[in-house]
Amino acid sequence: MSNILASAIADVKHFVAFDTVAQKYLDAIPLEKLLVYIIDTVDSSALPMLAAQFDVLGYKGMKLATTEEQQREVIKKAIELKRYSGTVWAVQEALKSIGYPDAVIIENAGTDPDYGWAQFRIDLDGGKNLISASMIEELVKMINVYKGTRNHLLDISYTIDLGNDDINLSDESSESPSVDDDDVIVAGGDFKHDGQHYRDGSKNYSSDSDVLEIEIIPV
Repeated sequence: MSNILASAIADVKHFVAFDTVAQKYLDAIPLEKLLVYIIDTVDSSALPMLAAQFDVLGYKGMKLATTEEQQREVIKKAIELKRYSGTVWAVQEALKSIGYPDAVIIENAGTDPDYGWAQFRIDLDGGKNLISASMIEELVKMINVYKGTRNHLLDISYTIDLGNDDINLSDESSESPSVDDDDVIVAGGDFKHDGQHYRDGSKNYSSDSDVLEIEIIPV
């Protein structure tokens, strides 16, 4: 018996029986299932509900969290992100929570004498993960959630570590989905694929007849 029954009913057999069954049921429940606010150990099935409770659904974080680890990280940072929303720190931490710990935010990046101070750029290290145009668009939406209202994002640049491995281009990762060639990419536009791309609307990413040849030199 769990000893929670009032003394007035402690000797009533059917109350005692019910209490015994309830106690056995509760004892069988793993403790970590009940500690739902320990985000690192809570069952993954609870993450969507916790994300809704802490208001980090959609472009506030969960939509861009591609792994369970990132989802947990977004939820853990939810309170701080909400508190410091509108600051550079919030943008930095939001990017860090979804897998960009080395993101660099460059403030006062504009050249206009009147409002250049409010413009900023972001440099991302994509590592060996190809970053597509659609991924950048998603990142911009998340950044717009956490940046200051008066601030304006000029562009996002990113670098990719090609390493010594083969490069596999897909419809999603290639600037020209129709290309299937090891050393020639139909890139289009008037820019160079030098490992750093600027997505600020000033470049032409169309699939026209321009040809870019890439020579990979292992180091």
